[in-house]
Amino acid sequence: MKIVSLQSVGLGAAFPSLSYEGINEPYVLKVGEKLKDGRGEELGVTVTEINYQQGDFDAYGFEIYAVHTSDGHIRVFPADKYIAEWSN
Repeated sequence: MKIVSLQSVGLGAAFPSLSYEGINEPYVLKVGEKLKDGRGEELGVTVTEINYQQGDFDAYGFEIYAVHTSDGHIRVFPADKYIAEWSN
């Protein structure tokens, strides 16, 4: 199984509406779709893969989601702040 999307937990990001009022909605990342900035605008970067990683750093455990993108970068998101959708 692999991760196909992540969704933020909590208030999420505030995206502007037509009346210039911020609307809180979850920040969602999906494999095959473009990343969005904090204003809801698409960036020229597509999510290619999302991995869950768990490890030990200075005797403290950590859990992250590593989001690989088409520009060759890896963006790191804390696992306790995102919900993953898994699929075959």
